[in-house]
Amino acid sequence: MIATDYPDAPLIDNIRHNISLLPPHAAEISAEGYVWGNKLPASVPAGGCDLVILSDLLFNHSEHKKLLSTVVETMRKDGGRAVVFFTPHRPWLLEKDLEFLTLCEEAGLTVVKVLEELLERPMFEEDEGDRDLRRTVFGYEVTWGKK
Repeated sequence: MIATDYPDAPLIDNIRHNISLLPPHAAEISAEGYVWGNKLPASVPAGGCDLVILSDLLFNHSEHKKLLSTVVETMRKDGGRAVVFFTPHRPWLLEKDLEFLTLCEEAGLTVVKVLEELLERPMFEEDEGDRDLRRTVFGYEVTWGKK
């Protein structure tokens, strides 16, 4: 397994620290810096990954195509899947966040909503915008092929 974030040393060190806190497990987990759309790290298995997890990444609208490229390259072609979870911290831009899922469908991927859950409170109470939307978690599963 590989966990990635923007290649900034403190970010990667934090992931490595969190991995070190996990209870003993069979899978080896590595942490690496990675920028979407670039050449995949050597640690990504040939043939792709069974599961790609995207967490709170859709806010960066200008990078959606690179993110999609990474998902397409990383997700195993025979049964691989990606799960996309996010909270619209800027609710007035929700439609822009969701454009990533439209790009997935345009690329021939199937997108199915799997979760919409209202949290007790938003992450940042003082933020602007609809409070209920700011505390809603959305989840989607992305797989190969059409519905």
